[in-house]
Amino acid sequence: MSSGSAIQLSAQGISQYYGRFAALDNVDLDVRQGEFLTLLGPSGSGKTTLLMILAGFLSPTSGKLMEHGVDIIKRSAEKRNYGMVFQGYALFPHMSVADNVAYPLRIRKVAAEERQRRVKHILEVVGLGAHMHKKPAELSGGQQQRVAIARALVFEPDLLLLDEPLSALDKNLREQLQTELQRIHRQVGTSFVFVTHDQNEALALSSRIAIFNHGKLTQVDTPENIYNRPESRFVAEFLGKMNLFPLVDMTRNGPTASGRCGNSVLHALAPNPLNAQPTVLAVRPEHMELHSDCPSLDGYNVMPAQLTDKVYQGSSTHLALKVDGVPVNLSVPGNHPGALMPSGAPVWLSWPVQQSFLLQA
Repeated sequence: MSSGSAIQLSAQGISQYYGRFAALDNVDLDVRQGEFLTLLGPSGSGKTTLLMILAGFLSPTSGKLMEHGVDIIKRSAEKRNYGMVFQGYALFPHMSVADNVAYPLRIRKVAAEERQRRVKHILEVVGLGAHMHKKPAELSGGQQQRVAIARALVFEPDLLLLDEPLSALDKNLREQLQTELQRIHRQVGTSFVFVTHDQNEALALSSRIAIFNHGKLTQVDTPENIYNRPESRFVAEFLGKMNLFPLVDMTRNGPTASGRCGNSVLHALAPNPLNAQPTVLAVRPEHMELHSDCPSLDGYNVMPAQLTDKVYQGSSTHLALKVDGVPVNLSVPGNHPGALMPSGAPVWLSWPVQQSFLLQA
């Protein structure tokens, strides 16, 4: 999906107050045609509240919801033609898989022949064509969730809304369903709006990610851009792991800026102009290298550290270090010399200046 895809639905100035508490605070967010948009954030950040407003289950305190130039904020849920998938499967236990999936078509009085055709087609899409005569109790959790997805798609909704549909599944099954969701999305072409608090899930599935915190929309971008260039410290620390070094005595040198962290001078790509606020240098752990001796490297930041702890994790070992009192975390392969070093050992860290960027502290 290109960045120029048409806007299908536009939330404009959406706020939701409960007394003085702002569950959502003046949120603007577009859903693009055919995209997989993930609403990501910690518990209580407002992501599910927005999803319920999009679905029509909740009326906001203020704001508009524009669809093809029409404000549908007062349109009832049943008239929005949106599919909904919940964390709980909500299947009818006495009905077969086929009858569960056909239920929305029965309500819409779709003719029997057409109903059967659509049910058979969507069950093939979700990979359950051979299970259509089974009852939900005869299926695994992952299969039941696919039935719920098929039921939400069978009436050909304009938009599919998914409220943490994979959170009740174990890790392996969850990863399998992520792959299935990607395939289903590509095959049906429907726009998906997906709520999760799982950062890895958001990175794996999304065309774009919208990150929420305390009712505010903090950043919207592609997974690659939002991971590699977060715009705030909250986003940097929430999406993946990040090492942060406080800097003082900031100066600028062309496209880079320099500052002091303890006894080390560090360099990073510089915004224009430099922010007058306290600044931290941010770098992802995977860009850092561990050395037993001080390396001589052009275009790299280099600083001494002390190994304080390590945790064996099978194929890798997690290392905890301290640099002038600043905690640093990174992982090394299980056969890396750093995995064998004792706690308290002096080491050196290096990473490319190009992988360093500045954030407001």
